[in-house]
Amino acid sequence: MINEKSTQTLELHKILERLAAHTSFSAGADLARELFPTTDLEEAQTWQRETAEARLLFENKVNVTLGGARDVRDPAMQATRGVLVDASTLLDIRYTLRRATTLKRTLGRMKGQYPLLAEIVNEAEECAELQEEIARVLNDKGEVMDSASPQLAIIRRDLKSSFDRLQTKLSRIVASSTNVQFLQEPIITTRNGRYVVPIKSEFKGRIPGIVHDSSSSGATLFIEPLATVELNNEYRELQLAEEKEIRRILLALTEQVGQHSEAIVRTVEVLAYLDLTLAKAMFASEMRAVEPVLLPFKPRPNNPDHPGSTIYLKGARHPLLRGSVVPIDVEFGEDTWVLVVTGPNTGGKTVSLKTIGLLCLMAQCGLHLPAEEAKLSVFDGIYADIGDEQSIEQSLSTFSS
Repeated sequence: MINEKSTQTLELHKILERLAAHTSFSAGADLARELFPTTDLEEAQTWQRETAEARLLFENKVNVTLGGARDVRDPAMQATRGVLVDASTLLDIRYTLRRATTLKRTLGRMKGQYPLLAEIVNEAEECAELQEEIARVLNDKGEVMDSASPQLAIIRRDLKSSFDRLQTKLSRIVASSTNVQFLQEPIITTRNGRYVVPIKSEFKGRIPGIVHDSSSSGATLFIEPLATVELNNEYRELQLAEEKEIRRILLALTEQVGQHSEAIVRTVEVLAYLDLTLAKAMFASEMRAVEPVLLPFKPRPNNPDHPGSTIYLKGARHPLLRGSVVPIDVEFGEDTWVLVVTGPNTGGKTVSLKTIGLLCLMAQCGLHLPAEEAKLSVFDGIYADIGDEQSIEQSLSTFSS
């Protein structure tokens, strides 16, 4: 079992944070930060091949992106309990499912060249009917369209007619030569959801109406003229009817989301894993890394004490060191399984040991390694006990100059 304290000592968490920076959405970033080295050889080899496929994908300039995907698992599960999914979140769900559909088809067409990536995204569920229903109800701004329901279309038609009548009446009041002297400004504004006109406080009562507000100085009163009260009432009632119908429509969509919740959750998890794999590829290119050969433990007949492990690193560089890094070569021969490193202070001993340990952890996370060549066993345990526990970036070692 991999020792979690050793992963901290060897600063794997910093590597994973850099990996997360290459992801496209939060679910992928979370997976990157939670990544833990596997001790299963086949799983580690599969992860490595997935990373290699993703690198090939980028090298061939295949347009694959997670753009538009969002982590919509929580609202999808909340929908099963009847919690309203708002319009913007419904759009996020639609875009996430649409991204899954696009990726599934794109990689499906290239399954021969990218079989592992195609297999990953094939597990995503498109939920085509849900996508279509959200697209029918919401425009790309997240607004409920008139065509979402016959009732909404009628309400909005009446709402426009009511608004026009209200504005016409108010415009006549504002434009009246009799009233102009009473007005602070010849404008129509709103207070508390009602359309009002601003009059000078000393002329209170000259335009009969209801006072809804006053300016901070008290010089202006915002009056709803009595002549427009019924029109304002009608308009407000239609606004409430519109809000009620929109809520009914969104609740109907929420119910559909709840019915597809498991598929949505599964699809987000698939996209997150693909995002992680693509991030591994981008990170590998950034490090100028190579795919390590991962080997099983092999008994040494001539040396029964040998555990059967392999460590071979050529031109290995510690990935947290910046600038010009002095690479190291490490080879455990057929009869070697213990290494003692000696040398003067600031001679690179700690950096070398940390490099070996960290690269073993990275390999077992499916990450390619910053080296010219690498062959490693998949270890059941990786342990590190370093006295000063100082960060490698703070090291004054001559291995970074």
